[in-house]
Amino acid sequence: MYDVVTLGECMAVLYPTEPVPMDRVSTLTLDIAGAESNTAIGLSQLGHHVRFVSQVGNDSLGQRIRTTLAQEGVDTTYLLTDSDAQTGVFFREWLPDGARRVQYYRRASAASRLSPEHLKSEMFAGAHIVHMTGITPALSETCAASVARAIELAHEAGALVSFDPNYRAPLWSVEAARVALLPLMAQADILLLGHEDAHAILGTHNEEEVLAPMPGFRAQVVVLKQAEKGACARAGEARVTVPATPVSEVIDPVGAGDGFNAGFLSGWLRGYALADALRLGARVGARIVSQTGDYVHSRDKA
Repeated sequence: MYDVVTLGECMAVLYPTEPVPMDRVSTLTLDIAGAESNTAIGLSQLGHHVRFVSQVGNDSLGQRIRTTLAQEGVDTTYLLTDSDAQTGVFFREWLPDGARRVQYYRRASAASRLSPEHLKSEMFAGAHIVHMTGITPALSETCAASVARAIELAHEAGALVSFDPNYRAPLWSVEAARVALLPLMAQADILLLGHEDAHAILGTHNEEEVLAPMPGFRAQVVVLKQAEKGACARAGEARVTVPATPVSEVIDPVGAGDGFNAGFLSGWLRGYALADALRLGARVGARIVSQTGDYVHSRDKA
C-alpha cells in the first residue's frame, strides 16, 4: 500500500553553491532533481509511503538517483533501467544577480524512452494518489502516451490523479503544450497550477477564472500557487486563500512548487481542512527556497 505514486523523469544535476558564472566556477555540487522525484522525497519526509516510477540508464548517474531516492525513503522497485540510453543530466547556473540559468542534456535519455508498455497495473495498486506533471509529456511521444496510460491505470486502481502542468518554455511552445496537456488535465482529480502555468495553458491567471469549474474537467480540487502572493484553492463548493509563509531570505527558488505539492498532498491525505493543506504546502515550499538544491535533504531537516 502506497500513499502516493509519482511518475516522471529524475536527472542528475550539477550546480555551484555560490553565485558564480559557470565559466568561472571551480567546484560543482552533484545531486538529483526532477519535479516528480522532488515531490516524492518531500512526501516521504512528511511520513508517507511513496513510490517513484521512471527509467534511468545503466550508468553511475542512474545508480546515484536510485541510491539517493532509497536513502530518502522513496520506493524504487519500479525505477527501471534502460541499458541502451543514458541518464539525463543538467547544469543549473547561479548568476551574480541571483538569477538561475539551466542547461539540459536529456535528449534521448533513458526516462524519455519510457513507454506505455513499461507500465503495469501493480505499479499503482493500493495507491491513494498518483501524481504527475506536464514536464513528462514534453519529453517524447512515448512519454506523453505513458502519462495518459498511467492516468488510466491510476483510476482503474481507485486512486486519485494529481496533475501539475508545470509548463517549461524550453521544452515546447505554448500551443503544443495546450494541445497535449489540456486532455490530461481534464482527467485529473486534483489540479495543482502555478500562476505561470495557468497563464500559459489556460490563458489566464485570474483567480476566479482558474478556480471556476471547467466544462469537461473532472477535478474537484483546483489549487493556484502564486509564489509570494500565497495560494488559493477550490474543493467542491469551498474556496479559500492563504498567504505565503514568510521567508527571511530566498536562497534558491527552484523546487518550491514541487515542495508545495508535497505539503498540500500530505495535508489532503491526512484529511486536513483545505486551508490547512494549503498552509502546509506553503510551509514546505518556503523551506525549499531557504536553501540550495531542489529538495530538503534528510540530513538537513533538523
